[in-house]
Amino acid sequence: MTMKAALFVLALFLISVLPASAADTSQVDGTGPARIAELYSDIESFDVTLYSAQPEENLTLEMSLVSPGRETEEVIATQEFSTGSFPANTRVTKVGFWDVRSAERGAYTLKARLLENGQVLSESEYSFVYGSNSAFRLQVDDLVPNSEGITVVLSPNQASLFDIEYMLIDGHDVIYRATTEKASLTSVPEAFSASWGSLLENNKEYAGRVKVQVYSPNRGFIASTENFTARDDADITDIYQDETGASATVLGRSQVPFEGNLVFSVYKVQDTSGQGSSVFVESVRERVPVLLNDDDETVEVAWKERLTEGVYRLEIELIGNDGDVIERRETIIESDLSPSNASEVRPDAGNETSGENDENGIPGFSVAAGVAGISVVFALFRKLH
Repeated sequence: MTMKAALFVLALFLISVLPASAADTSQVDGTGPARIAELYSDIESFDVTLYSAQPEENLTLEMSLVSPGRETEEVIATQEFSTGSFPANTRVTKVGFWDVRSAERGAYTLKARLLENGQVLSESEYSFVYGSNSAFRLQVDDLVPNSEGITVVLSPNQASLFDIEYMLIDGHDVIYRATTEKASLTSVPEAFSASWGSLLENNKEYAGRVKVQVYSPNRGFIASTENFTARDDADITDIYQDETGASATVLGRSQVPFEGNLVFSVYKVQDTSGQGSSVFVESVRERVPVLLNDDDETVEVAWKERLTEGVYRLEIELIGNDGDVIERRETIIESDLSPSNASEVRPDAGNETSGENDENGIPGFSVAAGVAGISVVFALFRKLH
């Protein structure tokens, strides 16, 4: 082997056994401290994504929005809050909102620091321009979050391919997130939606946020946020009724667990022309099984007595968790059952014959037959003795 060949083999060997550079191994070995993994801000809000290879408890985030000046930076707004606890090897996102009034056009920078007991663990910066005349490829036309989920309407300034991240926010915490990847728009606006996959608390305020990422020609973001108050909600989708009872199918329309009731009320119509009064007959209240969004259950009730001949008005009320009437439906029951027939079919009618079952006797066994049988047995007994 020549000298050049030997040196080449030795070089290949050294490259294969030498460790990677420090830049490639930074916090990859699972032992590094918590760090700021991603940062975003505009003039209205910000989000910061944290990562740690070990569980963390009550770290502190310091956020500062500054406007670079010719000589010194001007601090526009600051926020400081606890991260709470978060598990190891999990990306955790925190969200905050700026209250900048009469913001001036120009460049801004978000400066973020992650601290533990006053010691800086990680810091990062994100710069953006507010009020730029350069048109973005997409724009948010409308954003509607509610107790079911979130819908955003986007319109394109140019044909675009993009990702949408949907966030459900409670305070600073993102408690649920979903993503639509590689969505596209060419020329007309379109609505994009996601359902929440987390339970909500009734009458509590949350925020729904979308963050749109466009890749071309440069990576850029648009974010928009709206607040909403979570409410229990449901619909009556189907009803059935006759002279024996009624049923209603209820469909959940919220991630607030629906724990309401159905009230079925029957009134006999005195004059079918529509001008007459109605006489109350009976009312039945039945609990609806717990429902979430897109769950449905059918609730059935039976009248105490079958409705006799006539026209009846059936009113069905769906009562929410707070006792409020969410929906009211009305329909008609028309019965051709005569009063005599109604009594004949009543299960408790006492029209059994002497040969039928008696709850106090033996089926088909009369008192006279019993006495005669006892007399015969007694006579035989005396004869034998």
